[in-house]
Order: sequence, then C-alpha cells, then structure tokens
Amino acid sequence: MDNLEVLVFMASIYCACRLIYLWYKRIIFTWLSEKDNGIKLTLALLPAAAFAIILYTLKVLASFDVVNDPYYILFYIFLGLSWVFVNLLLVFIFFDLSWIDDVLGNRNTAALIAITGAFLGLTIIYSGANVGDGPGWWCVIYAAGLGLFAWILVNLVLNWGSRAFERITVNRDIHCGIRVGAFLLASGLILGRASAGDWTSFSMTVIEFLVGWPVLPLTLVAILVERYYISKEKDWERARQNHWFGSIYWAVLYLLIAVFSIVLYPLPENPIYGIISLPFTGV
Repeated sequence: MDNLEVLVFMASIYCACRLIYLWYKRIIFTWLSEKDNGIKLTLALLPAAAFAIILYTLKVLASFDVVNDPYYILFYIFLGLSWVFVNLLLVFIFFDLSWIDDVLGNRNTAALIAITGAFLGLTIIYSGANVGDGPGWWCVIYAAGLGLFAWILVNLVLNWGSRAFERITVNRDIHCGIRVGAFLLASGLILGRASAGDWTSFSMTVIEFLVGWPVLPLTLVAILVERYYISKEKDWERARQNHWFGSIYWAVLYLLIAVFSIVLYPLPENPIYGIISLPFTGV
C-alpha cells in the first residue's frame, strides 16, 4: 500500500459518500413533496444494485490478492461507486439524459428505464475491469476506461442514427426507453467482458479488448430497429401506439446477444503464470 493508493482510497471514499448522499437527498426531498414514488424507489435501489454487483465481482472474480483482503475489497467498492456516479455526468453531457431533470423533475418513465440501463451498464463495465489478476488499481481504471469510451461511442452512434435519446426525453416514448435501456445494459455487458482479463500490458489490454466486437453488429441492429419504429411514428398520436410486445422482444434479444457474446469468449489464463510456475516445477 503506497501513498498514492492511500490518496486514491481517501478520495474515493469522499467522492462516493458525497455523491450517494446527494443522490438520496434529492430522492427523499421529492418523495415527501411529489407522487410517483415507484420512480423514486427504483432510483433508490440502483446504488444497492451497483454495490451488490461490484461486491460479488470482487469476492469471486477479482485478482487473487483482492478476493480475501477486506482492505482491497473496500478500496475497489468505493472506487467503483465513485466511478459510476461520476460517469453519470457523462451520460448527461453526451446523451442529454438526466436522472435529476428528466426522471425526478419531469417524472419521465422512459427516461427512468434508460437511466437504469445506463447505471447498470456503467457498473458492469467497471466490474468487468476487476475480473482477473492485475498489479494495481490503475490497470482497473485503464481497462474500464476503454470500456467506457467504447460504450459512449456506440450509444452516440445509436443516437445519431435514430434520435433515440430525444425521443425518450422529449417525446417520453416509453417503448423507445425500453429498447434503449436494454441496449445500454447489453452494450455494457459486452464491453464489461471486453474489459475483463488478467493484466499483461497496456498494448495487450487493447488487443484483448477487441473481443467486444459483437457490440458493433448489435449497434447496427439497434439502429435498424429504431428506424423501423420511427417509420411508424408519423405524428404524435401514432407515436403513442402500443409497441409493448415488440419493444420487450427486442430488449430481451439485445440481452441474449450480450450473454451469448460473453459465453463465446471465456477468459483465457494469463500466460505469465505458466512462466512464473516453471522454477517451482523443475521445468
């Protein structure tokens, strides 16, 4: 434990506690003053879900020197919660999607579904970066950063091809919210897997990240699906037609494709461990 690591730990504790406090402060304030408590309950459960996902990853799938060390488990939990909440700001900057304005302020259910998908997608990308052995927290941030960059990029492409986020925030299209929320989560799953693995080097991490290529055809499919629904929405009234079954179908399909892409690329063993074990085996 060096000085920089202690500094990062302290900063993560402060950042996570501060942002979680502000998160629940806003929820409780609006809970007392407005209706639609189902929306606020969903938001209230998201940090708990993130905590559970990160904790499971650290206890089961993380580096050998982390899984049984309470200090490092707390370190990566606070770092991860800070990561998720800070990157929600990027969701607002790049996607114009705000949990404060669109969800709490305007009580937009479509935006709630999209925010939920984004929150869980960010959590899974960070959790994926913790899977496997590595020398320190900086390699987790590096791998998670690759996943975050790709995740923002593919969702910007989706929005460019379909105006998806405008239809969620302005038109309150709940069916679009279901499909896009599932895409945000599915792309997070694929890129979380791409961010996972034992650390060897910066360049090798980029090469290994290419197993996330299924996110590209998934993005194309999502754009085509959204263009199909746009063609059915010639005016405001028709935009409110019932597309529940089709939207749920596509949402489930996106998630199944993500799960299949994870199964398709099981994590390989880091070859360096075979090299290290040679002196002990007499080889």
